[in-house]
Order: sequence, then C-alpha cells, then structure tokens
Amino acid sequence: MHGRRVDSHFICMFLLGEYYEDEARDIADRLKKVGMKVEIRTFTASRMELFHFLEGRMSAIKGKMKESTFKRYERYLDALRKVVAEGAGPDDFRERLLLAVDPQYNVKQKQFREIMGGNTPEQERAVILDSSSDILGDLMEVSNAESFINLLLERNKIQIGENIGDKLDDPIWRVFDDRDEEDGEESDLARTTTVFTLEPRAQVFVDEFYTVLAEVMDEDFEEEFDEEYMRLVFLGKLISDLKEPAPGWMKS
Repeated sequence: MHGRRVDSHFICMFLLGEYYEDEARDIADRLKKVGMKVEIRTFTASRMELFHFLEGRMSAIKGKMKESTFKRYERYLDALRKVVAEGAGPDDFRERLLLAVDPQYNVKQKQFREIMGGNTPEQERAVILDSSSDILGDLMEVSNAESFINLLLERNKIQIGENIGDKLDDPIWRVFDDRDEEDGEESDLARTTTVFTLEPRAQVFVDEFYTVLAEVMDEDFEEEFDEEYMRLVFLGKLISDLKEPAPGWMKS
C-alpha cells in the first residue's frame, strides 16, 4: 500500500495486482463503474534468460547427448522424412507432420478441448486433467516435435514443397543441452543464447476506503477475477468494520 494526503484526508492505495496494460485498464474501468477510485501505474519489466543448446550435424551430436534424448529427436526427424517423402506441401505439411508424430493427435486434441471448453466446475476440471495426464503429455510431445522440426527446417534452409535433395540425410540439429554439469568438459557443439526481454506492465491500485463497494461488483468480474474479487471483499469488510463506532460509544 501507499498513501498520500489530499485536502487534509489521507488516502491509502491498495495494490490489487500487476497485469498487462490492456488487462489492467479493463479491470480499472470495471472497478470505476461501481464507484471505486482507481489508479494505474505503468512500467517496463525486464527479464534475462540463458538457454543452453547443442548445435551441429546429427552425426556429431549423437555422442554428445543422452541416448534416450537422441532417439526421441531421431523419431521426430523420421516423421519429417516420412511426410516429405509422401509429398507434403506447404498447405498440408503441419497437419501431416503432427499425425506422423502421433496418429491419434486429432482425437487427443478434441478430448482436451472438450475438457477445457465445457461447463465443468474448476475443481472437477482439475481432477479430470489430472486423470488425463497421458493425453496432456502426448500433446506436449507433439508440440515439442513441431518446435524441433521448425528449427531444423530453418537451420538447414529447407522450404517445404521445394527440392530438398540430401539435406535430411545428416541435418544440422539445434537442441537443448540436457547434460549434467558433471558430465565433463564442455562440448565444442555447445551454444548459449541470451534472451533479454522488455515487457510493458501495469499495476492497479484501489483507494482502500472504496473497497466496501466490492460486493456490488457484477458476477462476471467475480468469475473472471475471483482472487482479486475476494481480496477486495475482505478488505472492504475490514474497512467497513473500522468505520463503525464501537459498542457503547456516544457522541458528547
């Protein structure tokens, strides 16, 4: 919280949360609609991440990574070779690739959409998702395969639909380095990518004395921002109790 004195009144501002700017303005507008005093403070957040890769010809990478990991990527490459050999073009390449990686992909994706898109209560949905972990794992596997293939196509300058020649015989791979630090000397295939991200963000502050209006918020807000709604309600009740005179108090 932070506060300031305005017209001899001390205003305490309650930090409701931090959001992307568009979402922050949406929340602020909906709070203002019921009469709350709201402030938005924008800022730029920064984040730096390091990603460690191995990059080189497939034949060179084979002995530089765990065998189980290599076989997984090799299976993705086999799926790519299969759809290319069958004549996949730019329009149907992605669909055919995903099915080559997992022939049941469309069925599993439909099941996942039904779970996430229905009217199932959130707690029940969490139980269903937990029991459907195999489906989620399989969909993640397909997503990982697609990312690997897209990067392989880029690194090897391959355009689907054009003559590939022998580019898939021993292609360049770029994969995450999953070796332990204790595995020995750093490989000559090791690469490090530094990603520095700047992201516009916004904080939403609410005048704490106006949180007593939280209980008149519409149901849509309560459902979409349940955590924020409960925090506003609890603070509003606290403020309301503090404003009430103590039992037995009488004005002289």
